[in-house]
Amino acid sequence: MIKVMKIFIAIPALNEFENIPELLKDLKAQTVTDFKVFVCINNPDEWWNDPVKRIKCENNVKTMQMLNLEQRLDLTIIDRFSPGKGWKGRQRGVGYARKELFEAIDRIADDEDIVISLDADTRIRPGFISSGRKQFISHKKAMLLTNPYYHNLTGNDAHDRAILRYELYMRYYLINLLLIDSPYAFSALGSAISFSVKGYRKISGITPKEAGEDFYFVNRMKKAGEILIWNDEAVYPSARESDRVPFGTGPAVIKGKSGDWDSYPFYDKEGFERIGETCKLFPKLFKADCETPIDEFIQRSFGENIWEPLRKNFKTEKLFVRACHEKIDGLRILQILRYYQIGDSLKNFINFSVNELEMPIKKDFLFDKTSVVEIDAVRNEYFRIESELRKKTRSL
Repeated sequence: MIKVMKIFIAIPALNEFENIPELLKDLKAQTVTDFKVFVCINNPDEWWNDPVKRIKCENNVKTMQMLNLEQRLDLTIIDRFSPGKGWKGRQRGVGYARKELFEAIDRIADDEDIVISLDADTRIRPGFISSGRKQFISHKKAMLLTNPYYHNLTGNDAHDRAILRYELYMRYYLINLLLIDSPYAFSALGSAISFSVKGYRKISGITPKEAGEDFYFVNRMKKAGEILIWNDEAVYPSARESDRVPFGTGPAVIKGKSGDWDSYPFYDKEGFERIGETCKLFPKLFKADCETPIDEFIQRSFGENIWEPLRKNFKTEKLFVRACHEKIDGLRILQILRYYQIGDSLKNFINFSVNELEMPIKKDFLFDKTSVVEIDAVRNEYFRIESELRKKTRSL
């Protein structure tokens, strides 16, 4: 008997009373209607005793009351916000909310079912769920989909400059990884990933973190199997400020508005090339040691020859190459780029845009001086190029 793929939507919600109605409206407008929605309303338990934070707890109460009145959606509410039920100690943040959601779904789902992870302030178009389901039907071995995304602007000049700068940082990073055929060429946004329950079980679930859990989750999924990077429908995450997590879109917008972009540089193209050239040497390294463009990083980071132990443990070239990619994974790639970063971040962006992508960007381009309209035009061109590369590659 062939089982029908079921769809589960997972939504963490903290202080989202004003935002979640729009997402619920989007869900009710979907061309597919056979899906279940799980919402985890959450906050640290200690916030109830903090006059400043308590207002967010009270906002969560209003969210619960509103969701209890919802009749059109098949809705399950997880209460991790009420006094005595909130996060305790260091256990807090969206990572724990996602784990709570994913584990609740895992208890009732079958291997072939799909989980779509969103945020309460995300927007989606009517065909979003249908298009995502088609991707998993077409790629039966796929474990995860990192969905294309696009931040809608707010109309606030300073705010829009910041979100555009952050989005271009992410697109620059992904495009460069796609151009070197990296198996870790993915964007990991918790509001824009979907995964199979079978894949989730294969990696023993998600490791909760206060932030960045989405990156580590996708990184582990990639090591375990195939991930998809293309879908016909994009996700539209919120571009608002947020200090609920240490890093990510919300904190980036806050820091960016003050001119602090040190955590989100445009890396030297040479760094990406070093990685690409090293990956091409993996088959050669199976036979014997040879010089690689990242030898200095390896020596500083590991203090030893990392290839010889892999040769001893993996007896075929195919298994050895796979092990090398698992050693130089998404996190190591980021560390390598940071290690070899010597150029000016803005110049890297301008030179890459002009010389590699053939965009008509002025040599004196500045994010704080160029108009939002012009920056948005650059963003749209990056989005177009990235979409073409995603669609061409499709899976990693």
